[in-house]
Amino acid sequence: MGVVAIVSDIHSNMFATEAVFRRIDEIGVDEIYCLGDVIGYGPDPEPCIDLVRDRCTFTLKGNHDWGMTGDLRDFNPMAQESLMWHRRRLKPGLFSPGKKKRWNWLLTLPERVERDGDMFVHASPRDPIKEYVLRSDGFLYPEKMEDLFSRFEQRCFVGHTHWPGWHGVDFRFHQVEDDRTSFVLPESQVIVNVGSVGQPRDGDPRSCFAVVDGLRLEYHRVPYPVGETQRRILDIGMSSWLADRLERGT
Repeated sequence: MGVVAIVSDIHSNMFATEAVFRRIDEIGVDEIYCLGDVIGYGPDPEPCIDLVRDRCTFTLKGNHDWGMTGDLRDFNPMAQESLMWHRRRLKPGLFSPGKKKRWNWLLTLPERVERDGDMFVHASPRDPIKEYVLRSDGFLYPEKMEDLFSRFEQRCFVGHTHWPGWHGVDFRFHQVEDDRTSFVLPESQVIVNVGSVGQPRDGDPRSCFAVVDGLRLEYHRVPYPVGETQRRILDIGMSSWLADRLERGT
């Protein structure tokens, strides 16, 4: 592949999504891939769906996208509340062609894409919708990592945890920090987490996405008006906890 921007975990955060796509346009890339969770948690699913659908070469199905029709018992109460609101907001009626288009797009998103030996999923190579690949898995669950690495050829790009960084064949997690946002990936297998656009959880409230150019992996942090998104969350009656966590980046 050429120079590719990879975004994930948009979570209906319009202000963050617009800021990220502006940055991507400034950088200049050949393609944009989205690893899912376009919706959930945030207040503005429609413009996020429209922008991602129009700009991305492909978009994968995340667990929140799956939650539009799936069983919600595996989700925490805040996520359940948000997904029920999203269902009411997005599910089309008899005379709503715009809603029907978005709804059908969400329901038909693929679970995985493979290109030139690279795998792209939302969650993990053995469970592309729900399984977390955590920073601690390398030393707590090496047998899990061994199984995951057996399921792809070269590189596997994921989102889901909202925590940017990558695992090598030694299973160690290479964390993205303020003073290190660029890596040269090894030619051996890696699992790369691209971070989150709409709800970062690594202590940095700025949006995060990755740019891949051959073996070079570069993370970009993009500020956006967090307060505006917080106000939108409160205006539609969602929990203040969902608004507060955006400011903390947790």
